Amino acid sequence: MTPAQKEIFIIIDEYWKTFGYGPTIDDIMRLTGEKGRGNVARKMQALIDIKMCRGIKGRARSIRPAYMSIRNIE
Repeated sequence: MTPAQKEIFIIIDEYWKTFGYGPTIDDIMRLTGEKGRGNVARKMQALIDIKMCRGIKGRARSIRPAYMSIRNIE
């Protein structure tokens, strides 16, 4: 995991703990200072690819840490 991916993973984890749902790409952009939505989306997809996070393609705010088990999200 790269440092940028780790930063995004921590944001996703803390966001779930605080709000009970995942952050949007715009939320992550605001918190990291990234300027491109594509850059954030690629890093989020990389977290899914390396099995650190789970998500449902095309479903907003569905990304979550892999250790979380949530019913009715899929």
